[in-house]
Amino acid sequence: MNIARLVIITFALIIYRIHTDLIAMDIGPLEQQCAALSLAEEEAGGMEVPEMPSVPDETIHHNLVGRFLTDRVIKAEHMQQVFASVWRPVMGMYAVTLTEDLFLFQFPHPKDLQRVIEDGPWSFDNQLLICDQVLSGTRPEEVVLDSVPFWVQIHGLPTMYASPAFVAKIGEYVGTFIAPDPLNFGGAWRSFFRIRVRLNVLSPLKRRMKLLRRDGSSQWITFRYERLGTFCYCCGLLGHSDKFCKTAYELNILPDAFPFGAWMRAGPRRQARPVGARWLLSSGVSMTPASSTPEIGIPPATLVTMEEDKGLHGDLKRRREEGTSSDSVHDEDVRMVESSKNSEMAGLVDQARPDQ
Repeated sequence: MNIARLVIITFALIIYRIHTDLIAMDIGPLEQQCAALSLAEEEAGGMEVPEMPSVPDETIHHNLVGRFLTDRVIKAEHMQQVFASVWRPVMGMYAVTLTEDLFLFQFPHPKDLQRVIEDGPWSFDNQLLICDQVLSGTRPEEVVLDSVPFWVQIHGLPTMYASPAFVAKIGEYVGTFIAPDPLNFGGAWRSFFRIRVRLNVLSPLKRRMKLLRRDGSSQWITFRYERLGTFCYCCGLLGHSDKFCKTAYELNILPDAFPFGAWMRAGPRRQARPVGARWLLSSGVSMTPASSTPEIGIPPATLVTMEEDKGLHGDLKRRREEGTSSDSVHDEDVRMVESSKNSEMAGLVDQARPDQ
């Protein structure tokens, strides 16, 4: 027992000694070092403030909300620059990013908004913009964006069956009929009819429609879509190509068996002419200057006579002087030879006339 008590007393003395030394120790320099380290972290560190979202101008009531039919990230800054340069609103516009895939376009004047809606559809980076007007008392997030208006061309419709009422029925078959082209009846001649139709982006495009005649025969009419962006040749849906089509992957459909194709895209209504075409010479045109330059000092009247002698009048005059009878005309004077140029010019008759 004595030994155990001695051990306990010795251990208690050791603990007391250690505690006393810690109390007597000067911890001032250690506190200063810790404080300096904390200040250094404060100076070097920091936290970035969150980006303040743009707030729509509530005083503007002519708003257009839209989203892009794609899963790609849209560069909003570049997109609004492109649309502003294309739309060219007379009274200006505002572009606001509401969410990552929802955008608001504000127009101070209603005519600018109406023109943008009527001239659609619009695309950015070949991605279709689904947009609609935000009515008064409606929030932009509440607008249903699932359809886009398109101009659709009806090809192969016999003139005997063409009427405003029947054309409207065809529009209801393609989608939701909006309006006909004013030039369909009584305007410039065209080989097709145009209708404005609202298409649901969740439904495949219509390729054609069968006309059933009274005698039991039938005929197909086809549809072509103006300003048609990315769509799938396999399933006919807008917003993706056949390279990313689940149907083509699951059913292992080859491109040769795709029911849709590029033929459903209508060509541009106006052929763009290169700005310098009127001055550029073709490669077959000789650049050798004319050698029949008149000498200096010849009177102007003589120059006119010399130029006329080079043309048709001079040729006929020489023939009369040579005794050629006006009734005896050589075959080479009236024969028309078919050339590639004539064929190209004749082929233009079969093409549709451009819209006025």
